[in-house]
Amino acid sequence: MKNKHLTLLAAVILLLAGCKNPGVTKFDYHLDWNNAGLDVRLTLAHPQTDTLTLYYCDEDFGGQTDIFTCVKNLKAEGCTILPDSAHYRIQLFDFRKNNILLTYRIEQSLPDDFVNCPMEVFRPNLTDKMLYALGNHLFFLPDEEDSVLLSAPMKVTWGSVPEFPVFCLYNPGKGTEAFEGQVADLLNTVVVGDPGLHIDTVMCAGVTNYVVTAPRKLEEYNNANLKHFLRFFYTSALQFWEETPEKPYSLIVYPFEKIPFEVTGLGLDGGFCARYSVDADTILTHGREQTFAHEIGHHWIGFGGDFQWFGEGFNDFQSIYLVTASGLHNTQNFIDFFNEYLEKLQHSEIRNLPNDEIFKNFWDLGDYSWIPYWRGSIYALRLMGMIEAQTGTDHAFKDLMMAVKPSMDKLTPELFLEIASQFIDKQTLQVDFERYIINAESMTLVGDPMPSGCEVRYRKDGTPYLVITDEAKFARHFVL
Repeated sequence: MKNKHLTLLAAVILLLAGCKNPGVTKFDYHLDWNNAGLDVRLTLAHPQTDTLTLYYCDEDFGGQTDIFTCVKNLKAEGCTILPDSAHYRIQLFDFRKNNILLTYRIEQSLPDDFVNCPMEVFRPNLTDKMLYALGNHLFFLPDEEDSVLLSAPMKVTWGSVPEFPVFCLYNPGKGTEAFEGQVADLLNTVVVGDPGLHIDTVMCAGVTNYVVTAPRKLEEYNNANLKHFLRFFYTSALQFWEETPEKPYSLIVYPFEKIPFEVTGLGLDGGFCARYSVDADTILTHGREQTFAHEIGHHWIGFGGDFQWFGEGFNDFQSIYLVTASGLHNTQNFIDFFNEYLEKLQHSEIRNLPNDEIFKNFWDLGDYSWIPYWRGSIYALRLMGMIEAQTGTDHAFKDLMMAVKPSMDKLTPELFLEIASQFIDKQTLQVDFERYIINAESMTLVGDPMPSGCEVRYRKDGTPYLVITDEAKFARHFVL
């Protein structure tokens, strides 16, 4: 009798094991490079539910309202598919099988006039000699807020591959080898390929990192400079944030196909991808270096959505601070950076447009896309002076960021003010924030305490500018 009970118990355990997570969704992507395009086959193991929505890009990404034109030959087997190009998504319903097959092709779809940089940064760039596709421009993916589906198991395999080298940020250093992980691994990633692609390694804090380039000119010189930059800047950032990396970081610097735009880029999970003018001789110019530093900085300070004065502005402050603290540039470079921002903000016709209005028009580019950087950076500089005035510390920015760090993923303006009130009188801080960030009053810096070792002066037209009055005092602020 005892043996029969054990046999029955074993049978029940096996039955339960077989039914464990019967509704787990699995995403199996297979890619084939074919005639300057990518054919994608998604086998989706999904329970029979009412509907499933998958997205291609999203409505707030790059201002590309016609991005769905990149998707061709969209078909589904085992369910009914309803494309919704206006909202960048497809809806799957009427499930007739547990294993659904979704097939489609991604092709380049760039306007002929190439009017602004997002036309290549925020769209697939696929030719017989170029492969550039962000993860959400290649894979149909769940909603960014759907934590259950984003944690689902995922696999990516390649069949036909380009004849040139390929680098996949989701599987760095492994080319087109098969990769298994979670769906979230494909959300903020990029795939690049090129006949002239260089994939070099740089050791930082004991971890192998990658520098991926395809210089059209001065290959050895440009590659050496980029490796030097990543080694110094990334190591300094790790030291500042008091972190030891567990995974590789990748700096991907890839030329535009056609447009002569100097530089732009995107901070991604586990790396940063820059696009720059194909006409460039030297890649690491002063302006591009600042952009690279800014985007690497997004690894710690996120984009912020309508919280852009922090996500972009404080990140810009962080980037020029770390470029200075790392020794890549001197303190005068820091001053020159802020004098340029003070000049541009002072003379912008929309300098007093409130934050929410700026965010609504961000993808109109021009000053709309720059105001969050200028306003946020200058506000950070003011806080640096205010904190030093009230606490006496030389390390105001470092102290503030260390206090913010534990709350970075859930940061709100209210929480930021609560944290900053550890250093500055709360009422003073709230009034100041309301005036300069919410209501966008002009930051003339009149009467504002500045970091010791520098002071504010004014041009004939009233534009403020900074000068270093004591180099030794001023340099003490830049600690790692």
